[in-house]
Amino acid sequence: MSSPFSLSDAPVTSLPGFRRMFPRGRMTLGIALPLAAGDPENPGVGIARQVELVQQAEAGGFAAAWLRDIPLRVSDFGDVGQVWDPFTYAGYLAASTSEIALATGAVVLPVRHPLHLAKEAASIDHLSGGRFLLGLATGDRPTEYKAFGLEEGARGDVFREHLDVMNRAWTTENQGIRWSKGRMWGGDIVPKPLATRPPVLTVGSCLQPMEWHREHADAHVTYHRPLGTQQKYLAEWRADGVDKPFAMNIALDLHRDPEAEAGPIKFGWSVGAKALVRILHELEDMGVDHCLLGLKRGSRPADEVLGELIEHVVPEFEATACS
Repeated sequence: MSSPFSLSDAPVTSLPGFRRMFPRGRMTLGIALPLAAGDPENPGVGIARQVELVQQAEAGGFAAAWLRDIPLRVSDFGDVGQVWDPFTYAGYLAASTSEIALATGAVVLPVRHPLHLAKEAASIDHLSGGRFLLGLATGDRPTEYKAFGLEEGARGDVFREHLDVMNRAWTTENQGIRWSKGRMWGGDIVPKPLATRPPVLTVGSCLQPMEWHREHADAHVTYHRPLGTQQKYLAEWRADGVDKPFAMNIALDLHRDPEAEAGPIKFGWSVGAKALVRILHELEDMGVDHCLLGLKRGSRPADEVLGELIEHVVPEFEATACS
C-alpha cells in the first residue's frame, strides 16, 4: 500500500473495488443500503443486522454495497435514505468486510466543502484497501440547498468547481488552490489517494452535458429506463470512443413466484427471479457493466429477498475477489 503522504500515478482502474465492480466483459450486481423494504420513511437500519446482510451479500457474490447520502430528513419527500452518514458508515463497513466494493450513490457534492470531501474520500480509499468508489450528484431536495446556503440554480456550476478543487487536492502537494468560495495556501490535503484519485462516478445528470461526463467521470451511473430508451442513453455515453463503465439503478420488488413476468414499478420492476435473470442478461448484452438493485420499494422482507437473489440470480453475474 502506498504512503498516505505520496502522490500516486496508479490508474483508478487498478484499484480492487473498481475491478470488482467493473471486471469488463461481464456484468456484476450491487445492493443498495439500507437492506430494508416496505417503508422508505422508517426503514430498518439497525447497524448489526445491516452489517450481517452486507457480509451475506459479499459472500454471495455481490460486487458492491451502495451507500446513499441524504443530508436532511425531509418529511414530504417520503424517503429518509439510509440514515447514517455515508463516510462514517463506509469506514465501519470497510472494517467489517474484506472484498465487496463500497460506493456512494451519491454524495451531494454542491452542499459539501470540497477539501473536507477530498480528505474523507481519500481516507476511506485507504481504510478500505482501495475498495471505495465515490459517486457524486447534485441532489434533488430543495430544502437541503437552502439549509446549506446554496442557490438551486447554481448547483451545476458548484458541482464542477468542487470536483476541480478535489482533483487538485488529490494530485498536487503543497500547491495553492483558489476557487470562488475559498483559498488554500501553505496547506495540503492528506492522505493522498491510492491511485491518482478515488474512482469518481457521476450519478444522474449532475446538471452537466454528456460530453462533460465522458471527460471527467471514471464511470457513469443512471436510473432505470425502458430497455430501448436505456440503449440510446448508453450509446450517447459511449460516443466518441468512450469505453468507460456504465451502471444503472433498478428498483426491485422480487415476486415470490420465480416464473412471474416483469411488471413496472417506479424506476424498476416487480418480477420473478427467472424473468429478472433474462432482463439482466439483456442489459449485459446491451453493454451495461453493473446493476445496482434497490429493495426499498419491495413488498417482501429484504433479508428474504437477498437470500433468493444470492441463490437464483447472483450466480449468473457473480463477482470475484480482486486484491
